[in-house]
Amino acid sequence: MSSYHSQEQTLAQLPTPSAAEISHSAELIDFIVVKIQQNDGVIPFSDYMNYLLYTPGLGYYSAGLSKFGATGDFVTAPEISPLFGRTLARQCQQVFEQACSARILEFGAGSGKLCEQILGRIDSPVDYYILELSADLRERQQTYLKQKLDDQTYQRISWLENLPVDFSGIVLANEVLDAMPVSLVKKQEQWCELGVGFDGSSFCWRGYSAESEAVSAIQSVEAEVGDLPQGYQTEVNLNYGPWLKALSESSHQVMVMLIDYGYERALYYHPERTRGTLLCHYHHRAHDDVLILPGLQDVTASVDFDAVADAAITADFEIAGLLTQAHFLLANGLLDEIDNSSSSGDAFAEIQAAQQVKTLTLPGEMGERFKVLGLTKNLELDLPAFVSRR
Repeated sequence: MSSYHSQEQTLAQLPTPSAAEISHSAELIDFIVVKIQQNDGVIPFSDYMNYLLYTPGLGYYSAGLSKFGATGDFVTAPEISPLFGRTLARQCQQVFEQACSARILEFGAGSGKLCEQILGRIDSPVDYYILELSADLRERQQTYLKQKLDDQTYQRISWLENLPVDFSGIVLANEVLDAMPVSLVKKQEQWCELGVGFDGSSFCWRGYSAESEAVSAIQSVEAEVGDLPQGYQTEVNLNYGPWLKALSESSHQVMVMLIDYGYERALYYHPERTRGTLLCHYHHRAHDDVLILPGLQDVTASVDFDAVADAAITADFEIAGLLTQAHFLLANGLLDEIDNSSSSGDAFAEIQAAQQVKTLTLPGEMGERFKVLGLTKNLELDLPAFVSRR
């Protein structure tokens, strides 16, 4: 666990927040401190992470801070290259050609670039729905897409605040699962769920519970993967099940593509991964101290894809397959998209595209760490990319 001294060291290595950022963070700190005081001095880490990210008007994803791209804190695949969305559009087109409704539901559309890339590449008209809970991000997406798309295409986009009813089509969630609040657990003779308190000047770690759903979950994981060492700290995500259950109940005939970074269970809970996977991003600097810069930095945890698959089956989805992002993109015509984008003979554009492809596909970049989990419900589909890796 991070000490105050190490927090000071981490802060010294990061860009200094502006006065406006410090003021914004102070408001969120005050909000969380009240929650801690109302709960006998400690809240579960899952609540703390939820407040950090989603407190209305103050949380990282709910406030008007720049998040994506060069001026933000991190970049996603659609920010890196339009080739990502165009290649994903090829998979969508293949599904639509198999009697699937020409509709797309995207969770958390970020900057709006993925929507732009897909709608600019698909041949036929598509109704596009964006489920975005952040009013700030929703406004930014609308402004961006209105500038980038022709009016007829833009009019086919709808923004939602709740899941639709009896949705049929394709569901996309790119880097959504990693932003779900997780529970933090640590093995100290016995497993204990960790919480967050406040020592009068900063947030601090405290034990929360030795008997909780999170503790039961990690005990089940340990029974499957083998004994984990003393001092082992990691996360469990208890939100996969409820999220997929709600999605299934709102869906009729769908294909779901979940794109995120993470591991299968044996690697996620490897005995040597003693500090878990929590990661923060602030102005393109990555670190693991989740107790500093509240509301100013992104906080994420890698995805346990076995847990997601188990939850999906429980929610009446079928598993189409799990494959790396590199395999998914290459199997869906990434190289053809490169040829299309470089047909102008622009040497600089060709070099730029080659570098983007390396970032998207190389094992040391996003190619192996990011994976695509395909799910279906009430649809019989021929999906060569997924079938080849079952």
